[in-house]
This record gives sequence, C-alpha cells and structure tokens, in this order.
Amino acid sequence: MKFPQEFIERVRESTNIVTVISQYVQLRRSGGNHQGLCPFHGEKTPSFSVSEEKQVYYCFGCKASGNVIGFVQQYQGLTFPETIEYLANRAGLPLPAMSNENHDPVREAKHTLFKITALASQFYHAELKKLPEGHEVRKYLQTRGLTEELVDTYKLGYAPDDWTRLTEFFQAKGVPIAPSEQLGLIKRRGQGKDGHYDLFRHRLMFPIFSATGECLGFGGRVFSKDQQPKYLNSPDAPIFHKGKVFYGLDHSAKHIRAEDEAIIVEGYMDWLALAKVSIVNMVATLGTALTHDHAKVIKRYTNKVLLLFDGDEAGKSAARRSLPILLSEGILARGLFLPDQLDPDEYIQKHGAQSLRSLIQSAPDLFDLVSTEQWKLAKGSPIGKIQLVDEFAPILAQIPDARLRRLYAENFANMVGVTLALVEQSVNKTLGAAPKAAPQVSQTTTKPTPALDKIDLAKAPRTEAELLNVILFKEVYLKEALKSGVGDHFTHPGCKATFARIAEVYGQMPSEFATLSALLADEVTPSATITRHLSDPYTNLSNEAGSKLLNDCIKRVKSDFLRSKSKELVSSLRGTSDANSSEQLEQIMNIHKDRRSLNRDS
Repeated sequence: MKFPQEFIERVRESTNIVTVISQYVQLRRSGGNHQGLCPFHGEKTPSFSVSEEKQVYYCFGCKASGNVIGFVQQYQGLTFPETIEYLANRAGLPLPAMSNENHDPVREAKHTLFKITALASQFYHAELKKLPEGHEVRKYLQTRGLTEELVDTYKLGYAPDDWTRLTEFFQAKGVPIAPSEQLGLIKRRGQGKDGHYDLFRHRLMFPIFSATGECLGFGGRVFSKDQQPKYLNSPDAPIFHKGKVFYGLDHSAKHIRAEDEAIIVEGYMDWLALAKVSIVNMVATLGTALTHDHAKVIKRYTNKVLLLFDGDEAGKSAARRSLPILLSEGILARGLFLPDQLDPDEYIQKHGAQSLRSLIQSAPDLFDLVSTEQWKLAKGSPIGKIQLVDEFAPILAQIPDARLRRLYAENFANMVGVTLALVEQSVNKTLGAAPKAAPQVSQTTTKPTPALDKIDLAKAPRTEAELLNVILFKEVYLKEALKSGVGDHFTHPGCKATFARIAEVYGQMPSEFATLSALLADEVTPSATITRHLSDPYTNLSNEAGSKLLNDCIKRVKSDFLRSKSKELVSSLRGTSDANSSEQLEQIMNIHKDRRSLNRDS
C-alpha cells in the first residue's frame, strides 16, 4: 500500500521518538538528550543518543542515524509501509481510505485477523479476572507465583469450561465466522449440526504477540486430565506460524538488544518463571522445536543465544537439534542444562534466582556442551570416537565462518582424542570438497595427508585381515610387525595398501597411535574389516597370547605369500625356454627353503 506523503508526515509528527525507542532501548536523560546502548551494534559504553527536541537518533559508534520511522523499520525489520501502518495504529491515526490502486486484499484480510485475535485476547483476560479466589486456575497461578500484576502485564487469560462462550461473544460483537475458524478459535459442528463451538476450553491462555504488539495467536494449558495435549497452540494461519514466532518477544526485545544475548527457553511457563525474577532478555519457542526461521528472527536483535533447556533427555535432545540450526545461521550459542532434570521454575524454587543467574553467567559454549554430553555416551572407545566424528562433522560443516569452524574442530579433536586431520577430513567430505593437506605441527612433525580414495578391503584373506587388527590393537604389536618386513608379503592389494597407510601415519605421528583406528575407518571400505580388534576376542588377550597371535599371523601371511609366489612361478614354467626355466626353478627352490625356515621357527 502506498501512503500519501502528508499522511506519512502526520504519523511522524504524532509519534515521540523517545517514547518509541524506549520500548527497545533503556534510555537515560543526559543533558538535553537521552542516551543508551546502541541497538545496532554491540557496545558497553553508551554512544547512542536520542534527541526529543529534534526527533532524531544518532550513534557515535556505528554512525546509525535517522528519525522514528527509520528506527522502527531497521530495528523491527519491517517494510516501509508496514512501519507506517504500525506507527499509525500506535498513534491512533486511521489509515487513509483505500483507493483501487492501493487495494490489497491480503493486507485487509490480515487486518481482520488481527482485530479478531485482539478481541479474543481481551475476552480471555476478562474471563480470568472474573474467576473467584478458590477457582483451580487461581490456585494454580498462586502456586506458580503469578501475581495479579504479572497476569495483567502479560495479559494472561482463561478459556471458560464451556463449549460456546467465545462463539457467543464473537456473535454479539459481529465478528465474521470464516476468519475466526481460520484462526482456530472456533470450529463448525460436524455431523450436519448447525452452529460452532470453541476450540480452547478450560485452559489457561497465553496470548502470543509480535514484537510490535499485535496478537498473533494463543497457547493454552489444560487443567482437566481428560483433555490432551497439555499445551495447545493456535494452528498456523496467515498471521501465525509456530516455527517463526517466539513467546514474550514483545516484552523482551529491548532487553535482548541491551544484553546483546537472547535466552531461549522451551515454553510459556519457563518464560514466566524467568520474568518473575527479573531475568528479562528471554524468549520461548511455544514448546516446539527451534527452526531456521526462529534463528533469523533472533538475528534481528543479537547474534548471541543461550539455550536454557530442562536437564531431562527431551531438553538435551532439543539442544542437539538446535545446535546445527544456530551455527548455520552464524549465531554464537551457549547452552545450559539444568541439573536434576529441573525446569527453570523448579530450579528457582529449589535453589533461588541468584543461583540460576550464576549458572547462566558461566554457561559453556553450546557446541562444547552438546559434544561433551555425546562424548560421555561414547565412553571413549575407538568405535565411539568414529561415530562421534561422523555425528559432528556435518554440524561443523554448517558453520559459515571458516575460522570458527577450525577452532571448534580443534577443540572437538582434542576432546575426542583424535587428530585434527581426521575431523577436518570428515568435515570436508560432508562439504563435498576434496580433503585438504593437514597443516604442519610443531617440532617439524607433519600430520599425514588423508587418503583421497577409500582402500577396498573386500574379500580380504582372513589371516591378512587378522594381522591388520592385531597391529591396530597394541602399539607394541605394530612395532614388531614393522620390524618383521611383513608389509611386502600381503597378497591382497587392499590389505597391502592398508598396512602401508598404517606405517605412513605411524611414522609421521608415533605419539598418536590411539587415533589410527579412527583415521583408517574413514579411509577403508568396509571399515568393519579393520575394527574387529575393538571387541572380543582381542580385548581379552593377555600379553603372551597377543604376542603369539602376532607372530602366528606374520608367519602365515609370509608363508601364504611365498606359496602364492611359488604357484605363479610354476605356472609360468610352462612354455618357457631351458635357459629361463633353470632360473625360475632356482627361485622356486629358494621359496620352499624360506617356507621351511618359517615352519622351523614356529
């Protein structure tokens, strides 16, 4: 919609810039102006100045400036027409009459929906205020510490335990039926019956507002055990999308800007629990999973987030799902799991608000928190390490900042006990890029370059596969195998290449023997061929039995190689000249001599 210039001027003149900006920025008078922390860049010393006299703002730090229209447009991420409309509604100015040129049926339909949700919010709030002191909803509010002041501030409501109370209210107000159905507030009776009924019944109602204060939809908490689910949200509608909306943003936006961090909790009561104790820079996800759209909304206010989730498995799972979303959107995320599987309200009641503030202040990086939790489950086994790398490589790959990705990868590699090269190889594989050569390490030691193509171990002879497992089981066995020269006696190309790769990596990084299995598991196929040593019977081998198994494997591999070589030579004797045959016969005799020597040693 296009607004006439004179109307735009009326909107600007009818709006006090200090009053509007104070919704989002904590301002203090300083001389003839007001000052605060700039909402458009992070700072600790106020450089953001607002002139009530001139009705403009200016930041001496980032040089952002403009009038109230420009501020709201930039801060809220609105279009120019949306900004004018918001400020006009705020100032109580009727919008200009629609001409054919300006007619926008979609916008008109949204206006109708907003009017209906506003009426519904007023209705639910009034119904709550009418409840007598002994009512179970009143008792619930008291047990949760939700005072009358909080009820009024956050416009909490109550959907009566009645099938048609809201429907009758709408009928009395002349509210159109179709958009009310679209909003999920009422529903047409089925089975040929006339009339409509209320969808929200006997529930504590949480109105959900946009950052600009428009009611988008509702969440309702049930009180009857017969009703499910416990929390019910409005269905998606043109003005309401659960995956794009936060609860409480209308109150907390300015505090998120001021703190330069958003605390994200899981639901309405978690948000109210923090509000009760004046922790104010928080939003809630309506009890739904965090989405990329949620992350984009947060980025309008800050690029720092703290996930404050319950300490139960559901909360930890939600954090794991949220991690790649936040990282991919370039958000710096911290995380906190409350102990003893408590929710925020329970924790505050048990330990106090100051204890929670201390936990929030010291909350670790979310990537470290989630990866550490998973590392505990992996229990440090080589297979667990491989699985953990496979799980977190795609998460690392989503970090757009290569510097941050590298730092996370280093921390992760150190925690898991694998090489940075292994982690980066897996990340590059996820990214679809060719693995890069690993950087140099101190003391002129160079980490090995990951193999580009996987080594094929299909149909590997049992003895050769067993030898590979034995030398990966203990470092002392690998050293003995390298001394024995068995590397030249593998008959299977894949096994020979794998042994050579082991020798290469160990030669360059003798202090990191423990990472060999994890590294190779990503370089050979099938990886199970060289990971048998991670389980029985290898794990129960005594030193004596292990040494005997190693020596037996080496001798069998060499013997099988010599037998194979002998067969080749015998086969090649056919059709050869006498001169050549005498030389080959000598080779065969030497091979048999070597095999007899091996048998005597065993």
